[in-house]
Order: sequence, then structure tokens, then C-alpha cells
Amino acid sequence: MLTRSDMLTLGMQVDVNKAYDLLRMFKEAGQSHIDIETILDEAAPKIGGVEEYIKKLEHSAQIRKTCNFSELATWLNVSRQTVYNWKKFGYLVYDKTAIDLAATVELWKSIPWLSGK
Repeated sequence: MLTRSDMLTLGMQVDVNKAYDLLRMFKEAGQSHIDIETILDEAAPKIGGVEEYIKKLEHSAQIRKTCNFSELATWLNVSRQTVYNWKKFGYLVYDKTAIDLAATVELWKSIPWLSGK
């Protein structure tokens, strides 16, 4: 049975061009298999400064359980469009308009490729 974290990971998006180039490179090298983590590591969108954002969210999560998209943008000093992009990429845990701060922190900590290191 898949966990909530598994389901969130399966919903993440990758850049099609980057993924295609990576798959083509593996095929040309004679590789018949590639793991999903490699694809995500190379082709999933990154969040610059994610470590600092995690610290801010951990602090906010001690005060409030949820916030809306505009509040998150303000707290992290990013645009609302950036927050909506994170939503589209599957990087936020939310229910309708409320972002679950603790669950989002847990998700971000569980994604090794998020920072692009």
C-alpha cells in the first residue's frame, strides 16, 4: 500500500525536455533501465534556498498549522506565482486553499533532489 508521501512523490512533475535528454543519453549508452530518483534528480524543478525556507516553515508551523498561498509567499519572501508553481510541481501539501505547514516541511525534507545539490 502506498503511503501519503509515496502518493505525493508520484504526483511530482519533471521537465519533459530534461527527462527526454536524460533518457536518450541512457539509451545511447546502452542502458535499458533508469531509476525514478535519477530522473527526478535531473529533471524535477529545484527550489533555490530551500534549506532557509524549511527553517522559516518549521518556525511558522509551531505557531500555526496551516496558511493560505498568499501568506506563504509573504512569509518566505517569494512571489505568489512561485508558491503556485510549487503547488503545480507537487511541492506543497494542501487541502483546497490551506497549506499544511508541518506536512510541507516533512515533504521538502524527504525530497533529496529539491535543493539541486
